[in-house]
Amino acid sequence: MMFSMFALWIIVFIGIFLRQRWVTPVVIVTLVWTLVLLRMHMTDPIPLNF
Repeated sequence: MMFSMFALWIIVFIGIFLRQRWVTPVVIVTLVWTLVLLRMHMTDPIPLNF
């Protein structure tokens, strides 16, 4: 799953470099997908109460 995030960001950077018009919606989708993946994977079972 994390590879999909990496692949989407590579596509975004290639689109920015080539100055394509489809970059804006792909960036929005990639940001949302990145936030979803981070939300799923950044769960910490250890409470950090000092």
